[in-house]
Amino acid sequence: MTEAATTARRNPIARRHVLKRELAARGAVSVAELSEVLGASPVTIRRDLEALAREGVLDRSYGGAAMRAVRPAEEALTVREQKHVDEKRRVAEAALGLIEPGNTLFLNDGSTVTALARALAMAEYELFIVTSAVNVAHILVENPRITVCLLGGFVRRTSLATGGMFAESMIRQFNADLALLSCDAFDAKGGLSFAHPDDAAVARCMAAQSRRCAALAIGPKLGWSARLNAVPPGEIDHLVTDAAPPDFAAGLAGTRIEIIQP
Repeated sequence: MTEAATTARRNPIARRHVLKRELAARGAVSVAELSEVLGASPVTIRRDLEALAREGVLDRSYGGAAMRAVRPAEEALTVREQKHVDEKRRVAEAALGLIEPGNTLFLNDGSTVTALARALAMAEYELFIVTSAVNVAHILVENPRITVCLLGGFVRRTSLATGGMFAESMIRQFNADLALLSCDAFDAKGGLSFAHPDDAAVARCMAAQSRRCAALAIGPKLGWSARLNAVPPGEIDHLVTDAAPPDFAAGLAGTRIEIIQP
């Protein structure tokens, strides 16, 4: 057991901080698992979980607890990354086919873009990548062939993304070959849409400063709209998805959008 865990076992405040961190990382966890992590008795863990449930931090479940449900776009990034892992990996691999050596790319934030960043970190060709995501920049900088520019601005804790006027001003200084944009939702009428205004503004600017624009969206994001429209279908060249239902694909028939699937 680590020194931090030993301290947490004896201190209720420290112990509950660890519990919240474990829930944020896993989404749901059992009393037995938490008891093992903290070296505390199941009775103590249950008492802590009940206290956190009263604070509105979590929902108690049989034998454990889960993070309280919120809007998908506002979930902690660590939780979102554990959902639809295979689908996001397939989208990322398919998106690689759009990228050419020497390209200048825009990447926004999101767990699908994070999957793409991991794939690009293994790329054998040189790229110049501008991103609003702190975690994406951290992944990409490990590849010496990639020059990474992290946009300035205010960082949102739930997405690890920068936004606001500083980020938008920086985007306008670049001319990109391709913008690869994740989204909260995508439909044939509105195109890319988002729940948060900063995300919508960054995507809008990136698309406007790129020769081509590719939307990255797993199946559950297709066919509906989030709160704010950002990039209309007429400005999107490619939709990279793991599965496009036939009726959804038919709705794009009158647009220039090319559907790319693994």
